Amino acid sequence: MKKDCLILNVALGLVILTTVLMSVTCGGGNTSSASPSSDPGGVAGSPPPGPAITGVLMWKADVSGKGLYANEGTLTPALVNVNQFGKLGTFQADGLLIAQPLYAANLTIGGGSHNVVILATEHDSVYAVDADNPAAGTLWERHYLDATAGVAPLPDNFGGRTTLGGEVGITGTPFIDSATGVMYFVTTLTRNGVAEQWLRAVDIHTGNDFGPGSVRIQASVTGDGKGSVGGQIAFDPSVQNQRSGLTKVNNSILVAWGSFSDWGVYHGWLMAFDPATLAMQAVFNPTTQAQLDDDAGGPSDYGGGGAFWQGGASPSVDASGNIYLAAADGSFNAETGGNNYGDTLLKLRLSNGSFQLVDWFTPFNAACVDEADLELGSGGTTLLPTDITGGRSLAAIYNKEGRLFLLDADNLGHFNAAGDTQIPQEFMVGADTCAPGIGTSVAEGTGWNRLYGNPSYWNGFLYAGASNAPLKQYQFQNGLLNPAPVAQSPTAYGLRGGNTVVSATGTQNGIVWAYEKSASGRAVLHAYDATQISHELWNSSMNGGRDQMGTGVGFGTPIVVNGKVIAPFDTAVAIYGLLK
Repeated sequence: MKKDCLILNVALGLVILTTVLMSVTCGGGNTSSASPSSDPGGVAGSPPPGPAITGVLMWKADVSGKGLYANEGTLTPALVNVNQFGKLGTFQADGLLIAQPLYAANLTIGGGSHNVVILATEHDSVYAVDADNPAAGTLWERHYLDATAGVAPLPDNFGGRTTLGGEVGITGTPFIDSATGVMYFVTTLTRNGVAEQWLRAVDIHTGNDFGPGSVRIQASVTGDGKGSVGGQIAFDPSVQNQRSGLTKVNNSILVAWGSFSDWGVYHGWLMAFDPATLAMQAVFNPTTQAQLDDDAGGPSDYGGGGAFWQGGASPSVDASGNIYLAAADGSFNAETGGNNYGDTLLKLRLSNGSFQLVDWFTPFNAACVDEADLELGSGGTTLLPTDITGGRSLAAIYNKEGRLFLLDADNLGHFNAAGDTQIPQEFMVGADTCAPGIGTSVAEGTGWNRLYGNPSYWNGFLYAGASNAPLKQYQFQNGLLNPAPVAQSPTAYGLRGGNTVVSATGTQNGIVWAYEKSASGRAVLHAYDATQISHELWNSSMNGGRDQMGTGVGFGTPIVVNGKVIAPFDTAVAIYGLLK
């Protein structure tokens, strides 16, 4: 769905001249507590030299998007059961935890070594907590709000959008650079009632600022699409939701933006920043061209939309540095040579100060899914290993309609109105398909099997958790997926489906971990035998008095590391592992 002075050239049709005005200041309201530093504004500077950081440093752990923790040597299907596995502790934060937790192993803080969980909240706060002793308090914390200076979170009803828990702060999952230990994330706030967004950089050893510490997001691109003034489309921080996880390609930090429930005049935005100086290097917008005829009539149609939100997924990056990012509902005219790419998977490359469009794919029924709000961009891209695809570089992605696509990453296929026959494979995971005139209510109804986030992969299997349906397990055969699932979970999932990851020891001991916001609203963490997910090993409701969580987070994502499974719920995080 959803900083410095530069002039950038962006190669994509009319998106040629990009003017970016960046303001590099502290951003206001930067306060620290429970930190080795006594400076309330944080201390700028380089992190101390040390070994590379290991752990879970981005959304679903790596740039492939496949959600596989393949080196888990502690948790096995034999040990994950209600008698031996359960909740070890919790930590309470100050705001909703939409962003996925991160984890840094054996991190030196204050002279000691800690396994650290890092949390970012919608109250614009960041916490570092000892994963082995979460009740001990924080190792450090940062807070970016300051009521005395008029710095407050952006209300989530600002403009009538749907809830993020009452306020908008840090939504996209941060990224930690393993070489430097610097973490990058975006805060959304208001200063005296005016919306602002800031890219932040902190040293995870201390929580103090790295380099300039902050840069305000201000950008524009050339175009005559929705919101254009004087031939320029400007980034509007009040309507652009920084929902996708951050990542890194080559020597650039990538940040993508979508919309808040498709409210207002929005576009998709992708920006690249220098990790040391936070100077903007490039910017891209997928819908810059005025369009007289469009499939939908919302405030951002006729030359707008194309939000990058992906159900929280980071852009995926292949070994050659190509970036895969899905634009959600919005204007589309690329099939006739235009520059609008709504409901399109884009393959981009960052080179010489611009994002270059390498390839793209748009589903045959893009007009229908756009009108019905069943967009492609509800999930990200899973880049698959070539040993099970007959040597081809395949990418899996699905949409809110409930359709799964297998694409050739070397030839995405563009658009074929007669059907997606130009791509390797596509089939329905859900039960119903889009039909003209069905309206937008199906996107939120309990009778539709929508898909969000990324399919997870392990050992020749793909796992997809549609809403209002069981989790399904598909198997690769002769380089493609058998569209008939080989297994499914014993129970159906709630309105947002199941967000999955897999832990394993190579090709052994596979466990599918699925996070569900149940029909009652409670968060439930499930564990299944990955060879046959009809066998549920454990879930957090089996011993509710010990293991259950509170209210679930939409698109909540668990992580698995060092024998622990860490999952957010409401304003807290639960840490699960083998019981002593």
